[in-house]
Amino acid sequence: MLMNVVKSLRNKLIGLIQAINRYPLTMLFLLAAATVNVNMINNETENYLKYLFTFLIGALLSVVAQQVFERFFTKFSERVMLMGGAVVLTAGYFFAIQSASTFNMEIGTKTGVTIFALLMGFIWVPSIKSKITFNESFLSVFKAFFITALFTAVIAGGLSSIVFAVDELLFSLDHKANAHVMNIVYSLFAPIFFLSFTPPYPGRRDAEIKGEELVWQEKKVAKAVDCPKTLEILISYIIIPLTAVYTVILLAYVLLNIRGDFWTNNLLEPMLVTYAITVILVYLLASNLENRFAIVFRRVFPKVLIPIVLFQTIASVLRIGEMGLTHGRYYVIMFGIFAVIAGVIFSFFPIRKNGWIAAVLIIFSAISIIPPIDAFTVSRTNQINLLKSTLSTNGMLENGEVVPNADISTKDKKTITRTVSYLNSMDYIDDIDWLPDKVFHYDNFKNTFGFEEVYDETGHGGDSQFAHLDWDRSPTVNIKNYDRMVHLYFDPYQREKDAEAAIPVEIDNKNYKLKQVSDGEDIYLSIADDKDQELIRFDAKKAFDQILENQTELKGENDSLTVEEATVTEENDAVRMSIVVNNVDYYNSNYNADLYVLIQLK
Repeated sequence: MLMNVVKSLRNKLIGLIQAINRYPLTMLFLLAAATVNVNMINNETENYLKYLFTFLIGALLSVVAQQVFERFFTKFSERVMLMGGAVVLTAGYFFAIQSASTFNMEIGTKTGVTIFALLMGFIWVPSIKSKITFNESFLSVFKAFFITALFTAVIAGGLSSIVFAVDELLFSLDHKANAHVMNIVYSLFAPIFFLSFTPPYPGRRDAEIKGEELVWQEKKVAKAVDCPKTLEILISYIIIPLTAVYTVILLAYVLLNIRGDFWTNNLLEPMLVTYAITVILVYLLASNLENRFAIVFRRVFPKVLIPIVLFQTIASVLRIGEMGLTHGRYYVIMFGIFAVIAGVIFSFFPIRKNGWIAAVLIIFSAISIIPPIDAFTVSRTNQINLLKSTLSTNGMLENGEVVPNADISTKDKKTITRTVSYLNSMDYIDDIDWLPDKVFHYDNFKNTFGFEEVYDETGHGGDSQFAHLDWDRSPTVNIKNYDRMVHLYFDPYQREKDAEAAIPVEIDNKNYKLKQVSDGEDIYLSIADDKDQELIRFDAKKAFDQILENQTELKGENDSLTVEEATVTEENDAVRMSIVVNNVDYYNSNYNADLYVLIQLK
């Protein structure tokens, strides 16, 4: 038993050393990335993300270059040229992002797409004109990923426990010690361990290999692409039946709502994208299985996938006319087209042709990040044109300047708010001469367009709702009879931190504390005395609901609240408390609020 464990550990160590020898340039890039992480840990104020992602891209490029070399070339000079190409492309990526002041959404998304395309290339290259299919290569990577994740999690947990034990029981360690240890685990061990599972796939060098070495190579490849019995059971008898039930529900919804909600339901879009991804992944994993469940799945589900994704893609395209094209919808539409193509390939071509979907993915990824047809250039142009068109239609754009106009339809107000909000979130406002740089700062939006922001309201139980106080209509707040006024901000992502903090309030030479209290989904404001005795608990959630309802009921020209409509009061025998909401929004089951708390002790 002990000998088997020692032998297994020895084989793993040999595998790690072989992976380092096999991917030397990748190892250099990983060392560089680990060094960058060290600097990021030690200098938290510095931003090294550009360097970190540059080295990550370099590591992936060098891995793909090695795969290409092993599959199609044999000479050392050819390997050097491929590695040189990987270095040049890495440098090109760095200079492409160097001009940006920050690692923003656009750079981050394009980097993510590039990483995804390189991973697809890593899986696809060994199967190009090879006896190894794309499905087998995919299964090998799938197994390697989860084995690596398991080993990495165990090692990371164990080392963290050791660092903690040393710090608590023996001597004090720097508070960053654990971060440095995790850096080694995740930046160096995990990727090299993952690569050690990559078998020596068939390539041009095989003509020079004979005898035992060739047999050993074929056994290693066969082991890597073999589907374990446990995974086969999981796919065939659990995942496929669950996917079937989910498919029936989606089909029923599509058929029942084909003339109604299907074309306007934004919540359905991510569900269908998730469904398409699931079907494609399960199909690839089930491609080499020969049990009845897997065979039925391969014959039926791709054909079901085509109409579902096609309808959803058409619905997404139709929404462009109303809401414009954002980079998110660009990718949803592009993925829809890819899913239809994948469904056709799975339905009408042999399993050995599944590798075509990798080629399509790589091509689509390149299209989505290379100007002028990339997701961000196209969406920026579309949103600016939609904003211009809406402003021009309402006579609000003259001689390159925006003319304020409050007398326009609510639909156009929402369109203007939505497009300006998107352009601002993507940092495109600075490039538009006729919009102020800080358009949402203070009253800039209202001064520019003549009205406050108007967001889509789908009802309080829906996606979002927004209410705000119109200070122009109600410039004063009566605080007579109140002892103190406190400014507060509710942030759902800071709720725990805010709950721990208490705002000291002194009234009549006595000390009190104002706290934010969370109880599940409920949120309260609490006043306690110096003995921590709670005097009142104000139901903030109920107050926000009431104010949002007041906003919903507004009619006529005024679409913002008066002081009275933005105020809610609660009192008991000890305290009278009121809140005056400057603005509150409800989104994704969370409240954000900027408000004033008025306190009167009785």
